[in-house]
Amino acid sequence: MFKKRFFFLFILVTYSISNSAELRFGKGSFSVSSDIFGSSKEIKEDITVYSIAEQHKNIFGNRLYYSYNLSFLSSEKERKVIDLYNTAYDPTPGYKPQMEYELKGFDGQIDLGFDVLNSGSSYLGFSAFLGISLPYIENYNTDSNNNNTLSALPDSKTEIKTYRVGGSVKGGYEIFPRINIFGFFSYGYQTGKVENEKWGIDGSVNGSYMTIGGGIKFYIFKEKKKILFLTLSPQLYVTAGYKYDRWELKDVKINNIALNLNKDDLVITDSYGFFGLGYSF
Repeated sequence: MFKKRFFFLFILVTYSISNSAELRFGKGSFSVSSDIFGSSKEIKEDITVYSIAEQHKNIFGNRLYYSYNLSFLSSEKERKVIDLYNTAYDPTPGYKPQMEYELKGFDGQIDLGFDVLNSGSSYLGFSAFLGISLPYIENYNTDSNNNNTLSALPDSKTEIKTYRVGGSVKGGYEIFPRINIFGFFSYGYQTGKVENEKWGIDGSVNGSYMTIGGGIKFYIFKEKKKILFLTLSPQLYVTAGYKYDRWELKDVKINNIALNLNKDDLVITDSYGFFGLGYSF
């Protein structure tokens, strides 16, 4: 059953990209809030995002539409003091180890919906979505950490795998000929797993996902041609915009005697501006 669903989604995404796609480059910041990494302070660092996306594409000229966003994320390293270290495990006076953290991974979402308003150049639509998130957070010991820390909290990777389902609102408005503004909002339920075998993090999790953003689109080329029974609308455009994402996972469990906790919520957010170049047929 899983293979059939994966094959269906693969065909759907391939069809979508062949008809319309926007290549985006984004820069911004991400943050991770959770005590499971040993620090009570938020981990925050700069992030680079590469995306293939389509904001809104009508199907066969009617009010049905699809959209998608496939993003690859990569951050710089952030160093934090492990202030939740268990002094009973390691009673070294004044000792607080430090760890470096780095976020990488993939996030994808595809929407299918219907426009309640559509004037050709402006629209307002509602859709249902399916999504998957596969980020991972790598941690590295610093040179100042002792052998106890290296043994209990070694260099490792915390892998997060979640699936989500929910609804979206998407809108666009032509403010001038060839210039449109657009916006979007999605909210849904997600479920999955968080794992780091070396640190003792392993458990199923549930939570929520939310994204919001918008931007402006300028059409370099925009035509409409009729070939036999088909009407084609070849377009070439550039975009600039902003996107904010939030993943919230409840009660992530950890079993590690070097840390003073056994579970905590995990919240990952990113916010970035982007530029894009797109085409559509």
